[in-house]
Amino acid sequence: MSKSASAGAQRDAAKQESEIGLGELENHLGYFLRRLQHWVFRDANAALAAVDLDVILYSILETIAANPGTTQIAVAGALGIERARMVALLDGLQDAGLIVRARSEQDRRAHALGLTPRGRIILKKANALVAAHEKRVARRLGVDNYRRALAALSQFETG
Repeated sequence: MSKSASAGAQRDAAKQESEIGLGELENHLGYFLRRLQHWVFRDANAALAAVDLDVILYSILETIAANPGTTQIAVAGALGIERARMVALLDGLQDAGLIVRARSEQDRRAHALGLTPRGRIILKKANALVAAHEKRVARRLGVDNYRRALAALSQFETG
């Protein structure tokens, strides 16, 4: 098959896919949230790759920055990360020189978390990358829809 015939077949397949009905999915918020989440995470991860982070690692750094001295258990709970996975993620951040762990003065069994100077620099760069990403999301949704979605979804509480 020639390149132009192959490209034509791909366009036809894409057209058929875009014309496929979704049935009851058209009425399911979860379906559209999942589509949005997939695009948002892919775009954010691509942006954060410039500082060797992904959405999860960025979220951990930002949460630590907002709560200096917090524990890994508190961060894991706030972000919905399993404790066992959290330990591995924090090990990676510590090995990269982005965070420090110290015994908590309130609970010697727990570790208090903080950013290193390098961690603060990387987080500042990451915040600029994420701000540009959020502008892309707002353009994609429309600024008013973006603001409404942010306001509505920020009210949702798990549990």
